[in-house]
Parts: sequence; structure tokens; C-alpha cells
Amino acid sequence: MKELKITSDFFDQKVTYNYNKELDKLRGRILAPKKLEEANKLLRKLKTPLPK
Repeated sequence: MKELKITSDFFDQKVTYNYNKELDKLRGRILAPKKLEEANKLLRKLKTPLPK
């Protein structure tokens, strides 16, 4: 985990950002199965044949 501390000139406050590289690897992988499941449900309801 990477911690970045910045002093804001605009608000005169200290701000801390926490960044975890392990969580960044999961971006885009969590929602894909849910979207695929939803797309399959919609395709099953489709009455017209798909173009080849």
C-alpha cells in the first residue's frame, strides 16, 4: 500500500491518499461476469434471429 500525504493550499488542510496496487489489478474484472450474465438473459428473450 502506498500512502501519499499532501497539504492543500486551497483549504489549508492535510490530505492523505491511500493507494493499493493489489486492488488496482481487480479493476474491470469484477463487473464482467455480471454484465455477461445480463447479456445472456437478454439474448434468450430475443425473438428475431441474429445476423450471421
